[in-house]
Amino acid sequence: ECKCLSNLLTCRLLCWRRVSSMAGIITVSAPGKVILTGEHAVVLGKQSIATSLSLRTHVKIIPEEGNIFHISLPDLPVPLNRSLSISTIFSLFPRAANQSPMIPELLNEETLIRLIEFAKDETKASVAILFYLISLSPVGMQKGYRIELKSDLPLGAGLGSSAAFNVCLAAGFLSAFKVYACGGCAQCTSLSPTSLCNGHPGFIPCSKQATLINQWAFQGEKIMHGNPSGIDNAVSTFGHALSFTRKDGYRLISRIPPLRILITDTKVSRQTKKLVESMVQRSKDHPAVIEPVLSLIHTISDECLKAFETFFEQYARGDPQAYTNLYKYLELMIDLNHHLLTGGLGVGHNTLDEICRLTLMSGFHSKLTGAGGGGCAITLIPYGATDEEIKEVKLRLEHHKYSCWEAAIGVPGVFFHTHPSSHL
Repeated sequence: ECKCLSNLLTCRLLCWRRVSSMAGIITVSAPGKVILTGEHAVVLGKQSIATSLSLRTHVKIIPEEGNIFHISLPDLPVPLNRSLSISTIFSLFPRAANQSPMIPELLNEETLIRLIEFAKDETKASVAILFYLISLSPVGMQKGYRIELKSDLPLGAGLGSSAAFNVCLAAGFLSAFKVYACGGCAQCTSLSPTSLCNGHPGFIPCSKQATLINQWAFQGEKIMHGNPSGIDNAVSTFGHALSFTRKDGYRLISRIPPLRILITDTKVSRQTKKLVESMVQRSKDHPAVIEPVLSLIHTISDECLKAFETFFEQYARGDPQAYTNLYKYLELMIDLNHHLLTGGLGVGHNTLDEICRLTLMSGFHSKLTGAGGGGCAITLIPYGATDEEIKEVKLRLEHHKYSCWEAAIGVPGVFFHTHPSSHL
């Protein structure tokens, strides 16, 4: 019985971690993402800002007796539940003796094609799982595992669900097989929780390990999407926010104001590739008109980053107007960005415009996020908005048959939960 009554919470956290460690169970989560500013313009070299979402994907890796590998993915559109022999997997897809888990790389094309045929999974989720197993497990491994998934993120809505899934898998398998870029530092192997995520105890991996996780998750994203930008998995791994240009890649933004948003799904499917191609063609046909639009979108991203820093400076000085100034400026940037995307680049949709109109009735400002043409919109929840005001906006959107979620942005990235029963 624990006698440390003066710090009961700490004792419980330590006990949870010890139980989890003894069981060998690994529970890891990673956030989704939204594009705050710069959609489409980023394709033509301009700046974009992406940030993490409090909506998360959770993966649990559970050691089991025998040599059976179980996959349980109930949250997919077509739930997946499979059991495979570890011996069969490695006899068909032996790991090369010179292959190092410290060097993230995709399987060769022939092996990957055979793996896709073997998995028989249209979503490629089980393909990604088997890819990490084959690439990261020690040579000769015969141990069984169960892989379980639970996700808060809607699939196919442009909110980074596949990236969060891949980040969880990469992080979980690296930890299960004790592959550490840091050599196994105290931060990555400590028995004590060091932080909280959505109120749950756990820890964030060190920067070296997070980089390795991100690199492996990028390989998984290639399996699922072919030629991803790497933005989604980077946001999901490192959390908070990042800015991105094609020329300079991504730059991590270590702090972002505590903003809350609504995410509204129009339920209108769209083809990102066609929308991007149409936008690029418009820029080629009318460069004198479209280039200024792209430049304005770039400036909006730049000005938002400056507004974030100004907020922190004002807040540190105790300026009572810090929040008011920030929100007033961001609301203007949101309106401008949406109209430039829809009117200038032609990637809007009448449902997105309707969401903007419905939310503005209560003083909430919205814009499309991601590819446009349907998909999702984000709405900045005003500073000081009451629960009743937020509920009123959500009910209005749901009355028009839209799905709506409330979320925080700028949250931690990949996170190891130290309570064995967390979420799953």
